Amino acid sequence: MKKAMILSCLLLAFCLPAVVEAEEVDLAPLLGTWTNPEYNPVRRTPKIVFQADGTGASYQTTHAEVPSRTWTYTVEEAWQDAEGARWYKIVAVKTQTLEERFWYLLVRIAPDGSTYEEDFLRVNLREFADALNPGSYFYKIYYRG
Repeated sequence: MKKAMILSCLLLAFCLPAVVEAEEVDLAPLLGTWTNPEYNPVRRTPKIVFQADGTGASYQTTHAEVPSRTWTYTVEEAWQDAEGARWYKIVAVKTQTLEERFWYLLVRIAPDGSTYEEDFLRVNLREFADALNPGSYFYKIYYRG
């Protein structure tokens, strides 16, 4: 019984730091409103918002207050590069439909926090882009709104 208790404690000692590390993702650079008034809402919505509670929304205009699309998101991976930009691999799931729609987003927040870039591969591939490609059909750029 004592051995089982000691083993349990040792296991917890190794597992708990890993859980705490996974929860320490800094979302502050990602959160808030991002806009690009040049976007046509049919193809790219001009305003997106990321909330701290793991939800997000798209809007048909930069001034709209009612979202046209909502989603939940989880950050699968986050890091900071040598220039100070924040990178996130985000899985977003559309919430307004019976069909589950997943987006595997690669996101870069500029070091000064003013620019959001996003790219992803086709929705059905369920994998992250390797790099941002401004020439990609799915590439988007937004500015802190």
